[in-house]
Amino acid sequence: MKIITLLVAITIPLVANSLPSEKRKNGPLIQEALSPIQVSLQESSAVFYNNETSKAFLYGTVVSDDGLIVTKASEIEEVESYYVRVGTKKFRDPIVVARNDVWDVMMIRIKAVGLKPVDFSQTKDLSHGTWVVSNGATERRFRRPRAGIISANKREIPGGSPAVLGVGLKEEDGDLSVDSVTEGSGAAMADLKKGDKLLKVDGSDIKNRDDLIAYLKEKSPGDKIKLTLTRGDKELILEVELMARHKLYGQEKTRNDQLSGGEAQQSSRRTGFPMVLQHETMLNRKTVGGPIFTLDNQFVGMNIAAVNRVEAFAIPGKELSDLVLELQKTP
Repeated sequence: MKIITLLVAITIPLVANSLPSEKRKNGPLIQEALSPIQVSLQESSAVFYNNETSKAFLYGTVVSDDGLIVTKASEIEEVESYYVRVGTKKFRDPIVVARNDVWDVMMIRIKAVGLKPVDFSQTKDLSHGTWVVSNGATERRFRRPRAGIISANKREIPGGSPAVLGVGLKEEDGDLSVDSVTEGSGAAMADLKKGDKLLKVDGSDIKNRDDLIAYLKEKSPGDKIKLTLTRGDKELILEVELMARHKLYGQEKTRNDQLSGGEAQQSSRRTGFPMVLQHETMLNRKTVGGPIFTLDNQFVGMNIAAVNRVEAFAIPGKELSDLVLELQKTP
């Protein structure tokens, strides 16, 4: 009966083409049909607000009753200062507990007790066409649910974001030297300069650009390497933290990306996930990070990327459960 009600609720507004777009997607019939899941979204998702603008910019998933929340790392780190709302309560001064760059997940702690975390014991594999519900827009104290359907089997999303130094290189007369340094990169923070001649990486000789690139391919964002170099008549050893390519240079855009609204709508990181649930839901970069539920109110994962106009990725519940345990053990 619940599925029939939802189908009717979705069909009626879509047929009424004279209605404004937002009414067709989030009209009263839709909201009424999804009201049981709205309660779960209200209790088990967090909303992050920019302190400077007081505007919501990301969701989170509550994973403990004493204030642990997980969310999308690459989006939250773009905001210097923020506060969190869970349900109707506001929490200041959240603390970063840990992060995992492979999954693009950050764990945050707020000073809270008695929260309602998602239930990892409910997680299950979902078949194509299964209805799921995520956070749509938020109105300060009220989460608006948004429906979608599972559109592919669980799978890995290759690509990732390789580790980079943040320099341009030049080969000349048998020497490999720094030709440019990207602002904000690990190289810039380590004080590499244009003209530095690179000799060794972690004690091994660098003969050419290909040697260095091959070495970096075995590294991950966040790893630190030691570069031996000469600057004028001085030999220096500098420690450089590698960064994810997309953080410095953005993610390569396809034609479909451009049609989907670009950076204003899509997540800055959309590839390189070990395992995802793919669902067709109209989300954007501001509405990922929160939990997703089935129509019978079972928690099944956390939204991790708005990919294009109607496609989104979520970390499946089982994988998220393992990740949360790993993050909790981080020193």
